[in-house]
Amino acid sequence: MKPVRDEMNEFKKTDEITMLLTNRSLPIRDGGQFRFLPPVSNGLKKVIAIWTILLISAAFVTAKEKEAKAAQEPNATVMQKQAAEKAKLPLEKTIELGNEVNMAVVFIPAGEFDMGSSMDEPKRDDDEAQHHIKLTKAFYIGKFEVTQLQYRVIMSENPSKFGGDKLPVDNVNWYEAARFLKKLSDKMGMKFRLPTEAEWEYACRAGTKTAFNTGTTIDSDVANYDATEPYADGIIGKYLKRTTEVGSYPPNAFGLYDMHGNVWEWCSDIYDEDYYKVTPLTDPKGPQEGKSKVMRGGAWYENAYKCRSADRNHRWPKTNESIIGFRVVLEIE
Repeated sequence: MKPVRDEMNEFKKTDEITMLLTNRSLPIRDGGQFRFLPPVSNGLKKVIAIWTILLISAAFVTAKEKEAKAAQEPNATVMQKQAAEKAKLPLEKTIELGNEVNMAVVFIPAGEFDMGSSMDEPKRDDDEAQHHIKLTKAFYIGKFEVTQLQYRVIMSENPSKFGGDKLPVDNVNWYEAARFLKKLSDKMGMKFRLPTEAEWEYACRAGTKTAFNTGTTIDSDVANYDATEPYADGIIGKYLKRTTEVGSYPPNAFGLYDMHGNVWEWCSDIYDEDYYKVTPLTDPKGPQEGKSKVMRGGAWYENAYKCRSADRNHRWPKTNESIIGFRVVLEIE
């Protein structure tokens, strides 16, 4: 037998698994002396080998799954996460309104995009002239449209035609939405407001350039609208004739729900059909004068083409209809 010192030198050069699988004896300390365990059986060696292979395989699969998930994330999602991390801000915030009612807002990074629609987009309108816009400030926007429960907690009333705590508040005019945001700001000590028209479209598109953030068409499995008339190469679908609970359909790449359909959403801008011809190309806020306010996103009552990312609609600010609601923006100080 080799001296104990020689055996220990060999042990330091060889890991335990290798020793077990090559039938080597393992040294152990026993009362200040080293003794050697007998070689393991062939059956135990097989078990050890299988477990080793499984552990290595599991680590490899986990790494590949992470790589695949990252590769599948849209560019807008990656940009959003990186910008939030760089700014040291959470990707999502929860605002506690009181009475155990919360409101979620999502971080939207600063960026650039083509606002409006291309000339070949089906059923586009003349007020959608495409132009490149730069937004220099990040902001938070409502993950969902404001719900009836949230509205009631702040305003102590609910003007909606369709009843339900998780349904979007509807039948709310522009001034009522503004009062809600003022009261919410005062209560929370934060600056809440309506999105500008440019902020709304940027958030809706989430990096897409197509008619919808879902692609060149849309169907009633991904949004609540009147799908009895297909858009472009789309299909005929359902027409529910009412609002649906917020978050009932898949989100866009920024994690926002119901940007197409459900209820029209008020924006802060005054509407002018020719505004895109003279708009500032950085942080536009709409014209200074006009009588109606911009609405975006379409509604349960509308056909698909009115739910396009670029579609512009407007109403008198005192208009109350069951197809109109709103979504909040929280400014970043």
